[in-house]
Parts: sequence; structure tokens; C-alpha cells
Amino acid sequence: MRRKNDKEQNNTELAISAAAEELFLENGYNLTTTTMIAKKAGVTHAMLHYYFRTKEHIFVKVLDRNMDELLASFHPVMRKDAPFWESLETGISTHFDFLMKHPKLPAFLYDTVRFNPELIENYKGRIRETVSRIIRFHYNLIQKEIDKGRICRIDPLQLVLDIATLNLSAFMMIPAAGKLFGEIGDGRTEEILKARKAEIIALIRARLYGGLEEKEHDTKTI
Repeated sequence: MRRKNDKEQNNTELAISAAAEELFLENGYNLTTTTMIAKKAGVTHAMLHYYFRTKEHIFVKVLDRNMDELLASFHPVMRKDAPFWESLETGISTHFDFLMKHPKLPAFLYDTVRFNPELIENYKGRIRETVSRIIRFHYNLIQKEIDKGRICRIDPLQLVLDIATLNLSAFMMIPAAGKLFGEIGDGRTEEILKARKAEIIALIRARLYGGLEEKEHDTKTI
């Protein structure tokens, strides 16, 4: 009986957090109420407060789940003993694919930082912990290649920021452009995003190897 109760409790918590995530992403934090979350999750308002005392606690649960998923998706990348470019390309692709699975998350977090900075302030330790592990891995990887002269000289932090901003901007700008101009349309958004991912990977590769490839060509010509 105890196991059944534990399972039911876990299912209820998941239903509430899943409903909350959908509503947060659709309406934003401020316009989402616990009454709306309870209704969407199919539970009473009293039951919602039994599992989560406040809306902020639900928000933390939603972010926890996303941070766990992001870090888990990078585990194979960070454990893999692969050549530099293969590891970096996989890292870029993994981050982009995570955003494709959660396309509204960047805009939601941006709005939360603007309108509810105290929520992010209370949670920034967890965000920093997750993101810093991913950045540290790629930073060290990039620095080793620079030291060996295998890629163009670049501040590893700037390269990581280039990758993050290029990936994030796709999910901020492309949906907005579709709403403004209408040419993109829901049917083509996924196709355009996939093409954008390939373009970002090509841009980063050109930044790392472009100058070196030209030098190698000049040396062979001489």
C-alpha cells in the first residue's frame, strides 16, 4: 500500500508540475494562477497546496526538471572520448535540440528575469551549477586545442557565449518573425530551425578553422 501511495503522490506531483510548465510558458509566471494550474492538472486547489505550498515552489520544481534534463542530455557528450570537433559539434547540437524540445523556455526565462527577478535570484545557484559544469567542460576542451595550435586563437569563454547566443536567438527571433511576417508559418518553423542549427555549426567551424585552413593552403602553394 505504501508503494502505491508513493507512486500516486509522484504521479500527482508530475501532473501538477507539467500543467504548471505548460501554463507558465503560455501565459508567463504572473498571469498563471494556482487555480489555473489545479484545473489543468485535474486536482483540487487544496490538493495542489498539499503538494506545493506556493506558486514559487511549483516554479522551482519546473526549473529543476528542466535543469536536470539539460544536464542529463550533456552527460554523453562530456563522457565521450571523442576528437575535439566531434565533441564540440555534438555539444552545439545537444543544446539546440534541448531548445527545440522546449522552444518557449528561453522567452519565458527572459520575461521572468525582467518581471520577477527575485525568482531567478533565489534560483541562480542551481542555474549556475548546471551551466558552469557544461561551460567548464567545453572551455577546457577549447583551451587545449588552442594551446596545441589546432584551432584559431579565441577566448574560450567568448566562443561558448557565441554558441549559446546563436542557439538561443533562434528560438527568440524565428517564432517572432513568423508572427510578424507570416511567411514562416507553423508548418515550416521546424524545418527552418533545423537549417539554422546547421548554419550555426558551420559558422562556429569557420570561426575555429577558417584562418588555419587558409594558412595551410598558402603554405602548400608556396
